[in-house]
Amino acid sequence: MSELVKGQFARTRKALSQALEGVSSEVLEIVPEGFNNNIHWQVGHILVVTEHFFFKGQEKIPANYNEIFGPSTKPDDWTGDIPKVETLIEQLNEQLVRIKEIPSEAFYQKLPKRFLGNETYGELAATGAFHEAMHLGQIQSLKRVVEATKVK
Repeated sequence: MSELVKGQFARTRKALSQALEGVSSEVLEIVPEGFNNNIHWQVGHILVVTEHFFFKGQEKIPANYNEIFGPSTKPDDWTGDIPKVETLIEQLNEQLVRIKEIPSEAFYQKLPKRFLGNETYGELAATGAFHEAMHLGQIQSLKRVVEATKVK
């Protein structure tokens, strides 16, 4: 199970990198009508949620990231220094290395208490892989909508 989940994260991160390739900084920041967030937020949100799922209590990202990219946040509320997408991508790459280093047996350990219906770290990891792929789809949709709107 662990190798499947790790492989899913690797595939999704590769697809994320490809989706962001060549996207202008302007496109990254636009929140189109009908959406609450932009591509920049989506990238940060993937990083924050995955970090929380896999490394809670041992996070290697700045504490303020949760206030910027956590659930129920949005770019309209941003203040202060916001990390650039390039920085977030570097951190996603570093995070993937750490995910791949998690021992297989860790995926079978029980969580201290059920979280989002998950009982083991492996189940939570699978939920994380689903979550990440879902936000990749959002990024692809946002990119399409923003680029189509800019052409008109």
